[in-house]
Amino acid sequence: EHHATFIEISPHPTLTHAVSETLESTHHHSIGTLSRDGDDTVSFHSNFNSTHVAHPPQLPHPPEPHPVLPSAPWHHTQHWLSVEEREKAAESAPRAGTLLGEHIAVATTPPTHLWQARLAPSTKPYPGRHQNHDVELVPVSVLLHTLSAAAAECDASILSDVRFEYPIVVDEPRLIQVIADDETVTVSSSPAAGGTTHWVRHVSARIARPQGHETEVSADPRDSGDVEVPGTEFADDSVTSLWRTWGSEGRPFDWSISSCRSGGGRLRADVVLPKASAVALLDAAVHVARLLDSSNPQLMVPAAVASVRFEAELADQRGRVEVHRRGGNDDELIVDIAVNAPDGSTCIDIHALRYAAVETSSAAAPSDDPCAMVQAFDWQPFSPLESHADPQQLPGDPGPVAVLGDDVGKDTVAGTLRDGLATAGYPSAAVANARYVLYLAEPGPDEADIECAVRLSTEVADLVGRLAERDEDHPVTLWIITRGVREGSCDAAVRQSCLWGTAGVIRAEQPQLWGGLIDLPDGEDIGDCISALSTVLRTPAKSILALRDGELLAPALVPVSGEPARQPFRCRVDAAYLITGGLGALGLLMAGWLADRGARRLILVGRTALPPRRDWDSGTHDADTRHKIAAIRALEMRGVSVDPVALDIGSRDAVQALLARRDADGDAPIRGIIHAAGITEAQLLTEIDAGRLRRTMWPKIAGAQVLHEVFPPGSLDFLFLTAAAGAVFGVPGQGAYAAANAYLDGLARARHRQGCHTVSLDWVVWRGLGFAADAEIALQELERLGSRPVTPQEAFIAWEHLERYDVAQAVMAPRPASDVSAVSNAQDTSRRWSQMAAEDVLPELEAGLRAILARELRMPEAELEPNRPFAELGLNSVMAMSVRRETEQFLGVELSATMLFNHPTIVSLAAYLARKLLPHSEADDEIDVLGDSASSVLDELFDSVESAPAGSERGI
Repeated sequence: EHHATFIEISPHPTLTHAVSETLESTHHHSIGTLSRDGDDTVSFHSNFNSTHVAHPPQLPHPPEPHPVLPSAPWHHTQHWLSVEEREKAAESAPRAGTLLGEHIAVATTPPTHLWQARLAPSTKPYPGRHQNHDVELVPVSVLLHTLSAAAAECDASILSDVRFEYPIVVDEPRLIQVIADDETVTVSSSPAAGGTTHWVRHVSARIARPQGHETEVSADPRDSGDVEVPGTEFADDSVTSLWRTWGSEGRPFDWSISSCRSGGGRLRADVVLPKASAVALLDAAVHVARLLDSSNPQLMVPAAVASVRFEAELADQRGRVEVHRRGGNDDELIVDIAVNAPDGSTCIDIHALRYAAVETSSAAAPSDDPCAMVQAFDWQPFSPLESHADPQQLPGDPGPVAVLGDDVGKDTVAGTLRDGLATAGYPSAAVANARYVLYLAEPGPDEADIECAVRLSTEVADLVGRLAERDEDHPVTLWIITRGVREGSCDAAVRQSCLWGTAGVIRAEQPQLWGGLIDLPDGEDIGDCISALSTVLRTPAKSILALRDGELLAPALVPVSGEPARQPFRCRVDAAYLITGGLGALGLLMAGWLADRGARRLILVGRTALPPRRDWDSGTHDADTRHKIAAIRALEMRGVSVDPVALDIGSRDAVQALLARRDADGDAPIRGIIHAAGITEAQLLTEIDAGRLRRTMWPKIAGAQVLHEVFPPGSLDFLFLTAAAGAVFGVPGQGAYAAANAYLDGLARARHRQGCHTVSLDWVVWRGLGFAADAEIALQELERLGSRPVTPQEAFIAWEHLERYDVAQAVMAPRPASDVSAVSNAQDTSRRWSQMAAEDVLPELEAGLRAILARELRMPEAELEPNRPFAELGLNSVMAMSVRRETEQFLGVELSATMLFNHPTIVSLAAYLARKLLPHSEADDEIDVLGDSASSVLDELFDSVESAPAGSERGI
């Protein structure tokens, strides 16, 4: 009766309830301590806090002296049981001869099988080595054996359409996944360290079923029976030597050749094994089949197989390989292979194994990080180089200037600029007499984007043609002025953005007359910019500059990195996604990528309609149509609904009709778009034709404008504009294409400014696809810039990396680690020429040019006639790009892409280069300038530059 608070200290309340019942009529508090099946810490502190609520705690505070605490420090330590996570069974080492790890049966209908293994240099599934250019790769024999073992789980022994998409590098631990269902088998990998963010598909194949009595896959190699094969004989060590010469070393498995002969497109080899092994015999077959083209010095590796059948197991230590050549050229070899046991039974039958050449100069190193190729622009203060200064302009003598615009008079923009420059010391002059020419881009107020782009590009191209005809003693520098393009501040700025692409092509084709492009702030009085313009005119930037707050800024490429702004890219399963150019080579790859990211409804737009579905199995279709049909069926087998649509993406009526039809049918809304439509057509600026210009620009510019209007900012989850890095770097002959891609960059900046997730991706060429398939000049220029083509696997990894950042434009280009040494070497070379005596320059130039041309034409130097036109010597446009690159390295200066066309003999070219190197020396008195003996050389050299097939997105 004297106490009102009771605290029971026990593991579980037992007396608390009894106390509460006893004191039911009296004010009291009965509190437990812990509770059975509860969290001890939470229960204790909850009950402890209840004591404070029930009654303020009274803490005893005895009088002095207080108790003395021990002087020794209290050491608080934590004792946690550290349990190392054991290696998961699903990450076991791969089985011998395959990449299969732990098997997991997935509950699907039909059943899906998954194998996952952890591949590391110490757990290779083969005992030997297999290195291409000093990089250890999983051999093709292991990959084929892996596909066979996975297919066997699905009761299949035949595989078709095998594609070796990307090599598996054995340099660090990787997780390997092999997935097989009733239709396909795929092999993918991801770095073991850092999670499984990026899975790269390396190999894919379709499971084929025998039809009726059909059992033969390839009969040609076996038909030879015991007939002797005439021709070249190869010893075992010669096989190793040849592969080492080609750039490949090591044997993954232990095998040797007892005899090997080839001739007449056939090869037969008897192979000896230390123990019976089908994968070792297969490895020997892949190695010896390459000997059918032993004279080809290139490294050629397996790229695809039409079909392969794994039949009887090998039970003997000997085997025979029969190879029959089906076709090929300098860059590929196609063979049929039969791998037989000593009793004549077939173990493995391979139909149409295609070896493809590997370019060592453009091959990706294993350490290359695809994410490192993603770069954005960082605008930094412009610092002109000494080499940019105008050597032919004396201090205090700015020179006459011509300002070109749509208007004339003193109250217009062009007139104000003209008067302001005159006050700054640049007297006004006509174009024919001007030392500096300024072109003002002025779009019309009601002008459609495509019409404006064609007009501006045509005017600039015509101007370049006129200025390029100038005599070398009467130099001229061209500048282009745009307004607000950097920010995409208005519709007029977007229409001008095409000239940013034209600017790079002018530099590539006519560097001697190119000054640069200056972007002024939109809405700013042109009079406030005259001081900065008058200062920079005499120092060609050879680049794009932006004048902001009185300071000139130049773009620099920096990696896109840091804290991501978005989650990893995923598509909605309840939405549809549209790809323009979706039936092209790259468009179909992008469709597969979206499907990998979760898309289940795809609209593939192209200009050419596919045959009716009822005719898809007809044997009359060409290879391109069959490829499109196969790709669509592969997507549908993955559960993706594909709607191939034929329409002109530049026609708003056609696009509106498509959307109206989908809306009437109740189809899912379109939430994302990849604009990948485009064509390219090679044409120099000096010969550009307005009709061809419009035809090249239409899919990209008109198509993008329609998409922009039909899907305004905020209506899509994403809009990816597939542009080209050529709009940034400049590629000779691609003026129209570069202008169209630069428009996409400008549109992306404008939409991004309005809060829309729009990105323009400026790609280099994709290896063997799109533009890269038939544009050797672009590949030459790419190499000249220090970059290389990208593989689809690299491209999509980089794309997913970019998608996580908030940028409007990205340049997707592998870049060299440093350009400093190249710049230094160029300056040293240029300085060496300037220190030579004038009479020594011309003979040195002629000798150097003769050596460069001899190497490219593969002719003895003595057979090169100095006055014979290059076209008559057999020089084509691709060779011309190589000669230009080597000549630039030889001289240490940048040269025009049309240099060889305008000076088509060794003598005339050497004279031109001498004047370029020593413009004020006595060399002019030593040089006898000869007239060009072949006025049509330009046409002859560029006859081989064909316009690329329409319908698919191109690269650089």
